[in-house]
Amino acid sequence: MVPAEYSTFFTTMAAAGATLFGLIFVAISIAPENVTTSTASIDRQVRAIAAYIALLNPLMVSLFALVPHQWLGIAVTVLSWVGILNTLAMAVTLFKSANRQNDMYRSITLIVISLVLYSFEAFIAIKISGSVFETYWLSILADLLIFITLFGIIRAWELIGIRHFRIRDWLTDLVFRKQKEAGNSSRNQEK
Repeated sequence: MVPAEYSTFFTTMAAAGATLFGLIFVAISIAPENVTTSTASIDRQVRAIAAYIALLNPLMVSLFALVPHQWLGIAVTVLSWVGILNTLAMAVTLFKSANRQNDMYRSITLIVISLVLYSFEAFIAIKISGSVFETYWLSILADLLIFITLFGIIRAWELIGIRHFRIRDWLTDLVFRKQKEAGNSSRNQEK
């Protein structure tokens, strides 16, 4: 059973999760041929499923947490294993269809992150499965749900085709812009 002091957090997580989950449906309905047809790339289909699972997980955990007298450990166990099994299935699918080495490294990174998140969630599920548990683990679960939501947002961001943000690219652009500005100002002084 979840202590009352967590009800605001889980209510907010459920509302945010439902909104984000709904936005994925909107994004896919705008261009369904990119994800749902047989001609859609495996990579895009995997991204869509990963985004769904990562946003559905905190939503469902939060909804179960709001049910009075609910043993949250059972719901968290089931949902963490859905995430783990989905990640393993994605890994097999991606490795079979990987055609570029850069995509492979990126896929491996996201698969490892996903496995770490869902495995830690399964560990927390064990800790909160009893009728009496330390609320410390509930706080850790709350933090983890935020990270899983962020992971889902990242996967959804990729799904809609927005360019990957890399710190290296940003720094390179910043350095070249400064060099270009310095070159322009020195030419203006020479004139």
